[in-house]
Amino acid sequence: MRKIYKIGHHYKDILSVSRDQDQFVSWFSHKSSGIGNSGGVRAAKYLNLDSSIPSYIVLLTRNISHRWYNPWEDIIDYSSGYIHYWGDAKFDSTKDFDKFRGNKHLKNVYHKVLENRLAEVPPILHFSKVKSGVVKFNGLCVLSGLELTWFEDKGNPVKNYRCELTILDTETVDVKWLHQRVECSDSTKLNTNAPKAWIDYVKGNIRKLDVWSKSISSKEEQLPPEPSKEAILLERLTNLTPTQFEAVVVDLFRNLPHVNHKIVRTRPTADGGFDFFGQFTIPHPVKYEIEFLGEAKKFARNNAVQPKHVSRLVARLNRGQFGLFVTTSYYTKQTQKEVLEDGYPVKLFSGNDLVNILYELRLVENDSIKESWLETITKNIL
Repeated sequence: MRKIYKIGHHYKDILSVSRDQDQFVSWFSHKSSGIGNSGGVRAAKYLNLDSSIPSYIVLLTRNISHRWYNPWEDIIDYSSGYIHYWGDAKFDSTKDFDKFRGNKHLKNVYHKVLENRLAEVPPILHFSKVKSGVVKFNGLCVLSGLELTWFEDKGNPVKNYRCELTILDTETVDVKWLHQRVECSDSTKLNTNAPKAWIDYVKGNIRKLDVWSKSISSKEEQLPPEPSKEAILLERLTNLTPTQFEAVVVDLFRNLPHVNHKIVRTRPTADGGFDFFGQFTIPHPVKYEIEFLGEAKKFARNNAVQPKHVSRLVARLNRGQFGLFVTTSYYTKQTQKEVLEDGYPVKLFSGNDLVNILYELRLVENDSIKESWLETITKNIL
């Protein structure tokens, strides 16, 4: 069975109960190397290389109460791609902060980073202890910052390291790669079977985790291919005047099945910065109404919607309101990313979405938009 850690997935930490079922300490154990069964900073040694640097490091953040006191809080921020992690120093009148085993490793690794000897830097895997017997994998990381600061431990001043970890843009880590590093006898081959993101890092290119990447659509995914009958349908909408297009969008939304709503098109002038407004209604017994504002912008297929266009709609939303932005074109990656990262209550409709709605409402016949419907909607509208 392949032993693979995947971001966000949970794994059994039950070595004391069953080595066979344990998916944490036991998975890392390889010959006479492993990560141990205690501590927040755990390092695996090389078997065949003489090095003060570990072959890899495993960091553990405890999110549950434990007999080992931890007065500091680690921060795991997927949206920024960073983890802020405290070293393992505690109050000890006989021991300096950099004499703790974990802090020694972190300091030695950071020296390699500062010297730009990235091929010698060990990969860092970060986990959270989410409950008794369960850990969650948070990603493959590199040490990108190390600062020394003061805190109090039960009323006592303590110096400790605060690490900045960059989460690399790879979703999985195969434990087999870590075992190969442990066994390696040639330092030039440490990264032979490494993930692409790690190889890029060693070459000086840090590809940080982008949690929104799977939610962001390419231009090709937002528009029908050319030539195609779907592209012709979209071109027909693009050839409408702006006010005609607004009227068409309003009628399309008004007739969507399974949705209870009121929708009104604003006047062509002095529209307040939006083209239509209304309410979605969650039916009885909930009976809850959600107000929305919408913009319908007829852009050529190669004229992308930029962040500034969506920001105009966002600026006009009041608390509790939802936004709908509809275009015959597509949205740039930056536009989509800003909507996702900032949590804007806005739904983006692209050219493909419009074509799909036309088919959903059976407004396509003989590979073209029903002219009788289109003429009825756009009649007397310039």
